[in-house]
Formats: sequence, C-alpha cells, structure tokens
Amino acid sequence: MTDLFDMLTTIARRRKTPAGSPFATDKSTDKWLRTLPRDSDYETHHALVEGLERFNAENLASTPARMKILLAIEAAGLPLQGRIVEQYLRNQSSFRLARQALWRESWIFWSLLADAWLNLLKQAYRGPTSEELRPHIAEMGVRALHYAGLTMRWDFHQSRVPAAPVWRRVHKLYRLLERDDHARQAVRFNGRSTDCTRQYTLIVLMGLVHPLGYSAQDIESIARILESCAPLPVPAPQPDRQAHTHVVDLSLAEGAQVIDKQNWPQGHRLRYLDLHPLIAHLHSLDRSENERSSLPRQMASLIERGGNPRMGPRTHRFGEMGVVSGMDGILAALAMPGSSEARPMPEFWTLRDESAEGMGFVLPASAVMPPGRLLAVSRNPGEHAWQLLAVRWHRDEAGQILLGTQRLSRNPKRVQVLREFPAPDTKQEKTWAIFLPLPQPAQGMSHLLLPRSHYRLGASLVLLDREAIYRLHLGEVQENHEGWLRVAMEVIDREQFTAAA
Repeated sequence: MTDLFDMLTTIARRRKTPAGSPFATDKSTDKWLRTLPRDSDYETHHALVEGLERFNAENLASTPARMKILLAIEAAGLPLQGRIVEQYLRNQSSFRLARQALWRESWIFWSLLADAWLNLLKQAYRGPTSEELRPHIAEMGVRALHYAGLTMRWDFHQSRVPAAPVWRRVHKLYRLLERDDHARQAVRFNGRSTDCTRQYTLIVLMGLVHPLGYSAQDIESIARILESCAPLPVPAPQPDRQAHTHVVDLSLAEGAQVIDKQNWPQGHRLRYLDLHPLIAHLHSLDRSENERSSLPRQMASLIERGGNPRMGPRTHRFGEMGVVSGMDGILAALAMPGSSEARPMPEFWTLRDESAEGMGFVLPASAVMPPGRLLAVSRNPGEHAWQLLAVRWHRDEAGQILLGTQRLSRNPKRVQVLREFPAPDTKQEKTWAIFLPLPQPAQGMSHLLLPRSHYRLGASLVLLDREAIYRLHLGEVQENHEGWLRVAMEVIDREQFTAAA
C-alpha cells in the first residue's frame, strides 16, 4: 500500500504545473526557448504556440521589458514558422491531413502574435506604463497590422472570407495610428523599412484581389508581388476626382470598394486610393520576359473591379416608409398577426433612394440615429411585411439629415430560443430573438439577433419557429447592436412541430 501511495505521489508531482511564469524575465524566457522540444519542427512549433497562448493569457501589465520578451519569442518563432509554411505549401498535392494540421498551426501562430502586439499597443495608449511604451507605438502598430494581415491571408487559404470583426479591428487600429501621427513613422521590420500605412495598404490590396479559389502557392505569390511593390498608394482623407479609383470606409466591417463616379462618396472616415500606378505596374510585370505567369494580369483585373461600388446602383425613390426603431418596438412589430401584444405606432420617413443592399432616407435635423441602430421598415405596416435595416452612416446637409442603411433581412422572423443543455434545477425561460434567414443558402450562414446574455461561442440553442424546431450552434459575433448581438449560426437539426409533438 505504501508503494502505491508513493507511486501516485510521484505521478502527481510530475503533472504539477511548475510555479512561476517562463516569461517573468529575459533569462527565464531564454531558458524556456532553449528547452523547447527538438524532435521535429512541428513539435517545436506547437510548443511555441502553446507558449504564446500562455503569454497572452497572463494578462500582465505591459512594460518595455514585456515587449522585449515578446520580441525574443517572435525572433525564435519566425524562422520556425517559415519552415512550417514551406512544408505546408509542399504538402498541397498530397498528405491532406498533414496539410490541414500545418495550416491550423500557422493560422494560430499569426493570430496569437497579432493579439499579443495589439494588447501591448492598447496599454501603450491607456495602461499604467503608457509613458514608457509610447516611443514604441509605431513599432507595435506595424507588427499588429502585419500579423492581422497574415491571419486574414490564411483565411483565404481555406476559401474563407475574413470575418467582419477582423476588418473592424484593422480599420480601428489604422484610424488610431493615423490620428496620432504614427502611421507614416518609419520602422525597421523583417530586414526592410516599412510603416503602419504600408502594412494597412497591403491588407486592403489583398482584400481587393480577394483570392478565393486560388491555390495556396498562388495566394503566397500574390502576397509577394504586392509586398515587392514600392511605393504603395497612401490612403488619402480628401478625394481627388481625377486620381482616386477606390475608397475604404473605416467605419464599416469590410474592405475597399471601387468608387462609383456617378455618386461620389464623401465622409470623414473614408480614405481614398489611387491605384492607377499599381495596376499599370502589374500589367508591366505581365509583359515582362521574366514573368511567365498571368497572375499579375489577373491581379490587375481583380483590383480594377474589386469589391462592389460604395452606394452602388441606387434608384431614386419617392414616398414614405413606416419605420420602427429600438428592439422592443421591432419585436412587437414582428409579432404574429392576431397576437394580444400592442402594435407599435410607426414613424413615417421620407425615402430618398434604394438599392439591393439598402435604403436612404431624409430626416429632420433633430433626428438622432447612430450607426448600428436597428430599424424595421415597411411600405405597408398593416400587412405585416417588415424588413430589417441597420443604420450605416448619416450626414448633415442643408438643414436635414441624410441617412444610409444596410438591409440585413427582407424577411426577419421573431422566434423564441432556449438553451439546449440548461443548468440542473433551473427553470428555463424562453427568450425572444430575431432570425435573419438568407434568401439563398449558398450565400453563407444565416444570422440570429439575440441578447448579449445568451451568447457564448459554440453554444447549443434550441430555436422555436412558427412551424419547426431548430437545434443550432452559435458562431462568431458579426456586430453589436445596442446590447443585442448579431451572430452567425449553424443549424444542426430541424424538426417539424407535428413530428416533435
């Protein structure tokens, strides 16, 4: 019995997590890096990724010493990451499972580095050691943008569009750096001089090329061609009708768009790009004797027509729309006809124009409609035919407010949701939510609007529609609408009410 007790004590001692952090000092970090497993690049890389996860999870106050430790981890990880990427590219024609594992390792590595540098940058602005970190803001900004761009590029490798929150984070970061005059400050990184503006522009250009469906080798070739271009266009806050070809809205969760010359967009958060020189350069590469591939020509074509024109083809409209704003009013408006709930009294707004993506309104100067506000609109409110819109922009013009909205759903449904696996001995209450079905399943995931308190990534919910029961998993948050979250959802199972009964 004593021998058994000693054996269990020994096992417990081996499993016990060592006290202290390996990232407490420069010396402890160097020691941790030297003790990483060396059986294979993959094993070493995996251990490094786990270390980065721990570094981010420590959530300690950022200091110049902490930044130096992160630089040491980065310096040790980048050559290793380079070999992992080379192996991933070699395995495209075979070893499907190995290829997937290598892609996942690379994507996590880029994501963790982006988060680490972003966290340092945040504390450089408002942390207790901000004065010590402030001289390094440009260096941290370059790295945060660079690794965020790599994370987005690795999404393209899986034929995935970069998520809206990622675009929003990149725009917000660039806007902050630009505001404080750090965007054009030169930084030495990866053996060359760069700045935050260049790193941001590379992200925007890759988004314009939008290489979904390209092979992994072609996606990396596209990135190398863009990175070899010097100089790159600088996003300008003021438009030049003779030069600018594209525009990016820093308040939206999307990339750049081709400018609609007939309806020139303006706004203080718009940045304008002149891509004529870049497109000409790509065409010259295609004609070069050293360039056998047609990839530069394809890139030029994709950039020229990249994205959808901002405020794309719109039809001028006249008349009024019934509008209900605020979630309480919208839920009441979407209630089934004949229910005992009191119907909200809609306001009637003057319709200015309409497109496939949204509507424009003219409001009195006293109206307050911040971006993100949800609206239920109908031409005939009495017929229970509502659409759901989100306010995207507004501007004062000649004593009135011009309002632009994006259509989220043509057929929103008020539904009830409940947790599929509630806590024991708890009474579960049904909660109202709004189901936003897509017109066509091929367009992607449908969305669900639900209270923040009911959201957890990957959580299982039961959705009660008028005719069926759905079991679903919650995906990533797409947008926050005044305490309500619009999230992607994956339907796992559907059952008719008659069968369920």
